[in-house]
Amino acid sequence: MAYISKTTHDGRNVRVKDYKKRIRRNRRRRKFLFFTFLFLCVMIFFRRAPFFAVKEIRCAGNAAVSAEEIIAASTISYEYNLFRVSVKKAASRIAAIPYVRAVTVKRKLPNRIEIKITECEVRGYLPLNEGYIYIDGACKMLEYNSVPPAGVPVIQNTGVLSYEGGKRLLADDDKKTDAVAAVIAAARNHFPPEQITAIDAARADDLTLLYNNKLEIRVGNVKDLDYKLNIALRAISDKLGENAGGYLDVSNPASGSGSVYREKK
Repeated sequence: MAYISKTTHDGRNVRVKDYKKRIRRNRRRRKFLFFTFLFLCVMIFFRRAPFFAVKEIRCAGNAAVSAEEIIAASTISYEYNLFRVSVKKAASRIAAIPYVRAVTVKRKLPNRIEIKITECEVRGYLPLNEGYIYIDGACKMLEYNSVPPAGVPVIQNTGVLSYEGGKRLLADDDKKTDAVAAVIAAARNHFPPEQITAIDAARADDLTLLYNNKLEIRVGNVKDLDYKLNIALRAISDKLGENAGGYLDVSNPASGSGSVYREKK
């Protein structure tokens, strides 16, 4: 206990215990305990009251994935207390669905859960056995289907080993996966999706695109890829035309020729 100086009636200066300070400290302690107790009571009420039992689960932004699949993956149960739901764990489980690129899970008073999904988009596909692997722009494997998707290129000669939904493409060379992702992104920046019908990735440093099922565009490696595709676009628009067939080599723009074209025999 602290001491304070005090003058007695006869003029002496003495040190005595500061009882007022102890009273103030005890008062603060009682207030702290009271509000802590009150807070715990409120928390218990919110976590136990049937008024906050989950009655509705809303899903938004999903098209490829059904609401039923999302809710099942979240493991959130109806009638479970809203405040006992772990939205972080639910989001983590939903994110494991291959088509899900991003997800947020929120509580909405008094008894609703809202799940917002951002889905991956199919940017290409690969033949495997009797079916096709759908992939997004980052070469994430989204789905194995017996029917090829429309309006996206087929990715050839990757040496794909197997399908694992939600995992990155398992090619026979990791460099191929990176190269394919780069070509998909660059091609969509320069051509309408349906115009690039195939991408040949037999070698990671010697890639070829098929334009309108007729013109093979050799881009080589992914260095200066945007520049190479610009050269190809100029050659098509200025010289070759939309219906051109044959071979167009833009793999070595530094050579000065820009592009080399030869007709298909």
